[in-house]
Amino acid sequence: MLCDYSTSVWSILLGMIVTGAARSIVVKLAYQSGFEAPLTITLLYLSGQALSLLVYAIRKKIHGYDTLPNDVLVLSKQSHELVCSSDDDHHDHPQEDRPKVVELRTFHSNPNQPISKGSSHGLSIESEERIQWIHFIPWYAKPAIPAFFNLLNSGLRWASLTYIDASVAEMLISGLELSLSVVAARIFRGRRIGAARWLGVILVALGIIIIERANSSKHQSLKNDGGNSNDYNGGKEDAMIGVILIILQSFLSVLQDLAEEIFMQAASFPPTMMLGMEGSYGLVLGLIIYFTIGDKLGIEDTGLTMQLLREHPKLLWWMAALPFLFLVTGIFNIKATEVTSAMTRNVWKNLRTVLVWLVALLIFYIGGNTDYGESWFTPESFYILLGLLVMSAGIGVYYWYKEDRPKGPTYHDCTQEEREMETSFV
Repeated sequence: MLCDYSTSVWSILLGMIVTGAARSIVVKLAYQSGFEAPLTITLLYLSGQALSLLVYAIRKKIHGYDTLPNDVLVLSKQSHELVCSSDDDHHDHPQEDRPKVVELRTFHSNPNQPISKGSSHGLSIESEERIQWIHFIPWYAKPAIPAFFNLLNSGLRWASLTYIDASVAEMLISGLELSLSVVAARIFRGRRIGAARWLGVILVALGIIIIERANSSKHQSLKNDGGNSNDYNGGKEDAMIGVILIILQSFLSVLQDLAEEIFMQAASFPPTMMLGMEGSYGLVLGLIIYFTIGDKLGIEDTGLTMQLLREHPKLLWWMAALPFLFLVTGIFNIKATEVTSAMTRNVWKNLRTVLVWLVALLIFYIGGNTDYGESWFTPESFYILLGLLVMSAGIGVYYWYKEDRPKGPTYHDCTQEEREMETSFV
């Protein structure tokens, strides 16, 4: 069995895959139309995220406080037991004033006692103790941490699409974020990762290497042959710039995802509020950067962008609609992190790559205009397909070949001695 998710979780994951693929395709088509403006796209991206505050306000007005569930795990280094503390009086802001130290008791009578939101897979007492620092951060400052990583990684992501095909970018981003998120979850949150999952990560990394080498060979061949306006983004050096941007982007994105996971699951921070505040903080800083040193960054000629907007007024309608696509995508993304984990979310994001590649091929061969979409390039496209299959095999290993968890009480319900006797947690 692959995953025992509820219908609502499957719906969130499906929405994340479809809207994420649509986002990449729409931006790449804009670049192929001549509107190569990564910084402007980044500002639109952050604007869309900031709109999530309206979603939060509407949801709060209709349904009340935006959170799941009321019980939140609180841990103490002074005790070896577990309890769940419950907030009965939700206010307008997340729970920044919850007790920092409580007595912890085990719940052997109820093995399904809720611990926190999302996936508790591989978490231990030590894992929860490791993140107790978050309760000392004021609620309004919590989103500033992922917002910083969000601003940087979004700029790098949209800049990378000027050097590399959208489908290849999605493959590299998804694979790298999965691999790095597993490592980050182990280092920063202390999740226990079983040997089978490490094997899956290794296979994903191997697929990334195959795709990167094939893409580099493709760009070099296109440079030697002259290429057409659609396929040719530069030679091997430009392709490498795109790969470097993607590596940096993936690293920052993983830190952002992990911060969101911790704040939403351990501090019950409402996801739409988190997304909206992230976007708002990033947008303010982004506007300052855009109008002060934007031209000096070498990513976009902001003067040329303004000229294009004056000469092509229809672009303004596209720019007005794009933030709403970013809004919907952002909500699906952050909800996926809330109901599963940053690590699991990055597993499922790999399915975007198939959708992006398929749509790009259809646009090129059926759309009637070879300036748009992506062509099949032999033999490199076959190598890219091989790399994608290897990555998919890694995902299969990651999910299917799991050791059985112990029967009876959950990991958090075991005594200290029982926890120490456990040898693996996948």
